[in-house]
Amino acid sequence: MRNYPKSIISLVGGVALLLCVALTQSACTKTETTDPTPFALYYTGLTDIGPSMSGTIASPTYLGSAPYDFAITGISLDGTPYTDTDIFVIDAATGSLTLNSTRATSVGLYKISISCYSDGTRYDYPDIVTINMMKPIPTGISVLPASLEADYGDVRGTSAQLPTAQVTTDGDHISIKGYRIAAAMYGGTPLDNPTRYFSITGTGLFSIVGGNTSIQPGQYIISLRLVTGAVDGDDEEGIFADAIRVNITSKPISLTYSPAEGLIEEETAASGSTTYISPTPAYVGSEEELAYAIERVEPATEKIAIDPATGILSVAANHGLTADEKYIVSVRVANKFAPDGVTFADAFTLNVVPFISPIANFSYAAKQATQAMAFTAGKAAGFVGDEVRYEFVDLPQALQGQVSLGERDGIVSAAKGNTIPTGTYDIKVRAYNTKSEATATLALTVIENPNFFTYISYGNNLGLPPAGNYASQYRTASGDELKALRLTPSTDLKPGAEVKWSVKIVYQASGTTIDAETGVITPSGFKAYNCGIVLVTATAGTGDEAVTVQTPLFFHYAQPNTDGLSVEYSPFVLQANPKNQVRSAVPVINGLDDTSNFVMDYRRNFNYFNFNGKRSDGTELESGQVTASPFLQNLWKSCGSSNYSSKLVVSYFGSDNTPKTDLVSNTLAYVDNTAGSADKFSVVVNANKWYDDGWANGCFIAQMTYVNDGNTGSKLNSGTQVFPLVIWFDTKF
Repeated sequence: MRNYPKSIISLVGGVALLLCVALTQSACTKTETTDPTPFALYYTGLTDIGPSMSGTIASPTYLGSAPYDFAITGISLDGTPYTDTDIFVIDAATGSLTLNSTRATSVGLYKISISCYSDGTRYDYPDIVTINMMKPIPTGISVLPASLEADYGDVRGTSAQLPTAQVTTDGDHISIKGYRIAAAMYGGTPLDNPTRYFSITGTGLFSIVGGNTSIQPGQYIISLRLVTGAVDGDDEEGIFADAIRVNITSKPISLTYSPAEGLIEEETAASGSTTYISPTPAYVGSEEELAYAIERVEPATEKIAIDPATGILSVAANHGLTADEKYIVSVRVANKFAPDGVTFADAFTLNVVPFISPIANFSYAAKQATQAMAFTAGKAAGFVGDEVRYEFVDLPQALQGQVSLGERDGIVSAAKGNTIPTGTYDIKVRAYNTKSEATATLALTVIENPNFFTYISYGNNLGLPPAGNYASQYRTASGDELKALRLTPSTDLKPGAEVKWSVKIVYQASGTTIDAETGVITPSGFKAYNCGIVLVTATAGTGDEAVTVQTPLFFHYAQPNTDGLSVEYSPFVLQANPKNQVRSAVPVINGLDDTSNFVMDYRRNFNYFNFNGKRSDGTELESGQVTASPFLQNLWKSCGSSNYSSKLVVSYFGSDNTPKTDLVSNTLAYVDNTAGSADKFSVVVNANKWYDDGWANGCFIAQMTYVNDGNTGSKLNSGTQVFPLVIWFDTKF
């Protein structure tokens, strides 16, 4: 079957696909090509890793019903079967992969084949995960100093001079020709976007990025990826594991108990002795020499104690506390950077009650839910119990990551857009308090939603098979050819579903229309040497069970230019995961046999059109040209430019009109003009650059100019103008 690219799916007020992936992306399909049921699996990969480094490839994202029962079916190293399978471990329930390498692990390109089940059908994915195990760097390279320390407040500000470190060699036997950050670990977890926190220049100067309000106190371990060249030797890339340690120091910043109130039962002859243990508090601040203490209790009592190592509050038996009393606890937290401590006033309240009810009558009524629709299921009437907490017991695999449970109220819920397969499930929930515990079962039945569907595809006329692996895209050489197109969508809509179609003009393509009943597109708005983008929306059904799917459709207006040339990328839509470095196809320069003097680069009219990119506060990333889009402006700033008309952020050539020596650190994307390269004129999108408190999810298009005389200066700036490529960002790619 086909691997359909991600559409933007919303289900009346909710977003169906919010997917997080990291590093490089692989996508595969079921090996059979006749199965009409849409199911596709998307794994990430690891590119910047070396022997002795470990990592986890997150659970895969998918199209269709939730997968389960994952297994590794084969491993190869540089094309040869690999038998030392101990370094790769797969979680059968979630599909996440763990890599545990050692110094002896062979370097090279690993490919892992995986099988899984979905709706009772087995799917096999040959070589779906790729892991590039790189060589360690040669000996004699070091970082001075290897450890940096900076104050939390200074890092979050913009005026402080932050410490730096220099990558260096111990002699002339080897040179370093390229530097980049491979990974940054915090608390044993890789940072999603390390270049937001740290940077390294083309000369090997490592620094902490100032003004980052997302950074947290603590220890960071950074690994580097270096291009080195020995005397009389070829250049090669290698991993400098754990090259630099950065300690962001701070006094205690916050302390939070959740919940911030608790109940304890008074002691009577009837109740006997009672005790209490609070939740573990959430703490922000440096952990060196961390110590918790009670600052005061109002009214004063010595019955409440605190664990100096964890901050957990407790009351021992025989406390003699009386009902209706309330104790407000203030906690003092000290560390190496605040030895006298910081007081968090009124951090916790302990209420004494006459009686804490044990759990009784715990049950759930059976729940019926509709496929992909939100639902909630609360406890049945008659429940009794005080200070109760809830947890799942042996949650079925198909529900993992799909349903949630209120820790304090016991409500089972799922959001709109969930991918729970139709069927019946037993959801076991454990309720417990200091008096007792009980387990209840929620019988959940998910029935078919006649409106449910997952994709729209218009295919392409570029001869790119299978069409579903690519964005919907059409190239035409004239307005008449464009208007003659009648583009019919393919979907997985159920027969008889009532659907309404609409189209929104995103860029160029003015006058494009759609048949509201059939979804057939009649394109218009030919703009020579440019591209067009429209956004197609299909809504099946009405009311609460309506399902809406959106997908972009692209056009390339490939009329030969005034010089008789046309630049044609195939595909001309580069599907890019903003967390990865991605490279486009090499274009065909029609009308030119010798490209040795041909030069092309991004120059102006930088546009971003947002589809579903959101910041952490839920606000959307702003569309528009860089002069009007705060999103693009912040990307320009992250690359060291506050000049929003500057081309250098997306340019191969530097301000001196020569090729940049560092095309990674301060460049979002560029046209590769490397002489003699098989990838010449392909477009490279750099990893972890398209982020502003939220990943790019939309399209970027800008004007390129070209010359055919090798001039990379002012003549290129005013060269022949084309818009031959669209970059479509989504973290699922």
